[in-house]
Amino acid sequence: MVDVMGQTPEDAMRILQERIDEAQRQAQGARDFVEALKKARITGHDSRDEIEIEVNSDGRMVKIDIDEEALEGSARDLEQAIMEAYADAGANMRAFVRQRATECYGDKVGLMRGYLDNLDDTLGSLGR
Repeated sequence: MVDVMGQTPEDAMRILQERIDEAQRQAQGARDFVEALKKARITGHDSRDEIEIEVNSDGRMVKIDIDEEALEGSARDLEQAIMEAYADAGANMRAFVRQRATECYGDKVGLMRGYLDNLDDTLGSLGR
């Protein structure tokens, strides 16, 4: 048996196969993560629970529900309640994305650090 860099050819093939398997697991994790983001819809509420806003993973508002009680105040009160609910939806989406990243990537979430930091900036600015 010939030594290849301190390993037998069989050992080298086993290590290579382990690395291929790990790369395939990471690729599946990435596919799962992207699929979860495509489907993600998260809601947020104002402090009086009169406004509900739903956002997608990009932070785009996709739905808004306004209770009749919210219309009883001033236009400024309504505006503030909407912005509060939008900010809450952004915070909830950030938490969801971080949770999904951890579920899909496990301790390798560090690979996503730049994306998650950018997401924090984007979703963290909603309603502010």
